[in-house]
Amino acid sequence: MLDYIGSEFQELLLWIVRQLYTSVDTFKSPGYLILLLCIPAYLFWYVWWYAPRRLIVPLSYDPQKLTKKRGSFGILRVLPHILSNIALFFLIIALARPITRNEFTERYSEGIDIMLLLDTSGSMEIDDFEPNRLEVAKKTAIEFVNGRDGDQIGIVLFAEDAYGYAPLTLDYDLLREYLEKIDADMMPKEGTAMGSAIAVGINKMSAHKSPSKVMILLTDGASNRGEIDPITAANLAKRDDIKIHAIGIGKEEYTRRSMFGTQTVKSDLDEETLKEIAKITGGQFFRSEDEGRLQEIFSLISQMERIEIEGQSITEERDHYQPILLTGSIFLVVALLVALTFVYNPLEG
Repeated sequence: MLDYIGSEFQELLLWIVRQLYTSVDTFKSPGYLILLLCIPAYLFWYVWWYAPRRLIVPLSYDPQKLTKKRGSFGILRVLPHILSNIALFFLIIALARPITRNEFTERYSEGIDIMLLLDTSGSMEIDDFEPNRLEVAKKTAIEFVNGRDGDQIGIVLFAEDAYGYAPLTLDYDLLREYLEKIDADMMPKEGTAMGSAIAVGINKMSAHKSPSKVMILLTDGASNRGEIDPITAANLAKRDDIKIHAIGIGKEEYTRRSMFGTQTVKSDLDEETLKEIAKITGGQFFRSEDEGRLQEIFSLISQMERIEIEGQSITEERDHYQPILLTGSIFLVVALLVALTFVYNPLEG
């Protein structure tokens, strides 16, 4: 059915319908509203053509000399016409199918697995970051977790050795709590077992089936502990389709205070190894010498490691024609009943 009715007229009709049925949004078949023109057409026909030409019954007396009784019910003789037109209005509105339409998008994605490998060795307590490298790394990691949605995230800590600190989970509140509790005294901190950390991460991620697996390796030193070297571990990660983004943290040179005074120390960060780890696994290497840069790096990684969320648009419709049809039917029945009573004169109707 073509939409013959203008939008302004539809809005007027919707406003009228909403006074009785507040949840109506629109008409599903607005083309039927053209039938509403039948009502003014009928009224025009009745008032200007039919009424003046209706049957006139001659009387044997002068009706002008009759005294009219107060409270005449003559006006009630047109009541069936009024009720039938109201019934017609509601029946046509019901035919146009007033509905409530709710549109929403159902989104779904499997998410990705992310393992944070966090260095907690003694050098992470150096205060070239305020208050120190480890605290800034923890704070930035928490912000990273806050920016994820639907991804399983786990944590591996490493220093002299490595161990799985938090399993892959969607419980971000638990992850934030775990990150806040990290300190450099949680495990022996003399050394950096970078390869072992990657191996532990691989072991934790191997049991999970995910469309994408990513490790974020954050360290400030060179690998000098552990039973597996970082390059071998990176090749194992590549075999399992795990991408590793490596972040080197710390200034090139920093001042260290001791009982003998202060001295300038050069960072022992092994950039070449970190770059090779990232290259082997298809990740990227980043260098951070201040907190702002570290936040930018995590933000960049967060943008890079997102799976496109697929969505399906769904329209939910609720039909309101039944109560409106019932209303119109009631008016029609009442009009027929009134036509059978004393108030209706068929000779004048």
